[in-house]
Amino acid sequence: MARLWQIGEIAKRAGVKVSTLRYYDACGLLPPAQRAESGYRLYAPEQLERLQLILEARRLGLSLRQIRQVLDPGEQEQPPCERVALLLQRMVTRLNERIEQLRARRDALVYALSHAPLADTEKGAPCNLLLAAIDYQRRWSFMARTIEVFTAGCPLCDETVQRVNNAVAQCGCTVITRTPDSPEAQRYGIRAVPAIVVDGQLVFTGLPTQEQANVLLIR
Repeated sequence: MARLWQIGEIAKRAGVKVSTLRYYDACGLLPPAQRAESGYRLYAPEQLERLQLILEARRLGLSLRQIRQVLDPGEQEQPPCERVALLLQRMVTRLNERIEQLRARRDALVYALSHAPLADTEKGAPCNLLLAAIDYQRRWSFMARTIEVFTAGCPLCDETVQRVNNAVAQCGCTVITRTPDSPEAQRYGIRAVPAIVVDGQLVFTGLPTQEQANVLLIR
């Protein structure tokens, strides 16, 4: 017979507070616990595994609502992995956007520390470091563009992606790779790859030289 744990024991094994375990229980994320004759809840090893899965999913950034949908699909017709793939794709998109924002913020601070004079400003005037960081951030926002590279994963396409990334390394642009069968490819009328789209406009098809990429993307 598998060993059963009381709520305090399973919470300790999972590394969570008892209040957190009670909340997950109340939300229906865990299978119902057994009851001892004394009335205490008793948890089995499979419930511990489920709890650990929930905690790991939380660390990946999934909300409790999303975890519930993944673990308990109910009567949804779509296969579980297809739904999870769509969910993860949306999360990756949001993370990429957040990473770009954080990178731009970091670059603004580094620029200010590297280029702004440390001389004392006039009384009541803002610090030169802050002004330099804000100026850099404004220029980055003005320059930032969305660049879509349509690729079939071939060596030619991979080289195109690399040249695009080299061209926009310092301009704050967002580079997104897409497949030729994506809805965006149909919308832009793309019939050959690699292809480069900048802010919704098809600007190049084929492999650009590094100089061409620089001119196309930083102008």
